[in-house]
Amino acid sequence: MKEQIIFSSLFFTIIFVVVYFVYYFIFDDRLKKEKYTKITELSFLVKLNNLDKKKMDYRKTLNGVALINAFIIAFTITFINLIKLKIYYCLPVAFIMMFGMIYFSYKTYGKHLAKKWGKDKDGV
Repeated sequence: MKEQIIFSSLFFTIIFVVVYFVYYFIFDDRLKKEKYTKITELSFLVKLNNLDKKKMDYRKTLNGVALINAFIIAFTITFINLIKLKIYYCLPVAFIMMFGMIYFSYKTYGKHLAKKWGKDKDGV
């Protein structure tokens, strides 16, 4: 049992770091090329939370998105690996988990961003 916890922790950490750096470099490349509109996560957060694009720090926002995405992917893969389901059950369980985690984490992160860079409701 102890070995499985150590293995799972190491497995989670490796996946998290790899996925984080992949997202980080993709986002960094798009920021350098000034392709903000092609980053789906960014446009989703802006529209959903009524954020002011002029006030936003894109680099910090995308770093948060990369952390969230890396956590969701690493947690889902680690969890699916731990529960040892038959292969045809893994995909639906992973899909439901990821969908729920994406919704709640982006909603929470969006509220945080709205406090920092949200537009006023009055339009002032």
